[in-house]
Amino acid sequence: MKRCTYFLFPLIVFVIFLTSCSNPINKEKGNTYYYTNEFSKHLTLDKKVSGNIMDTNFYKEIELSKDSITTIKDFVGNLKKANFIAQPSTLPKKPKYKFYLDFDKEKYVINVYTEKYISIYPWDGDYSMDYIDMTGVYLNYNLYGLCTNTFTP
Repeated sequence: MKRCTYFLFPLIVFVIFLTSCSNPINKEKGNTYYYTNEFSKHLTLDKKVSGNIMDTNFYKEIELSKDSITTIKDFVGNLKKANFIAQPSTLPKKPKYKFYLDFDKEKYVINVYTEKYISIYPWDGDYSMDYIDMTGVYLNYNLYGLCTNTFTP
């Protein structure tokens, strides 16, 4: 009986270890637009969308209007696969503006670095951010322009 216990206990621990140790942090992100795809789904399917925009230089925060949220939807709808890039080497360390968008069950952050670069990621994401080059995006949908227009009186 004692000999059976010596073999049974390690076997149970081993089986539990194999079935419960799937760690998504060690997995690779499937593509460069993974979070943007999820963000887009929430923009179209969730009925309640709200958010704020923050100027990180002055820590001034303003609530997003429905027109601003519509501009963000149009921006995401206007993106092409070529807009998604790896992290640029010339990217500033601190974004100039931050969007915080709240959906029914998720919260996303959009960092606006320059007129050219932004990043999108969920509040509690496991992978690296999606980096987007806004070159070629219609100027009315450029998020940097939305930010500067929001904070300029």
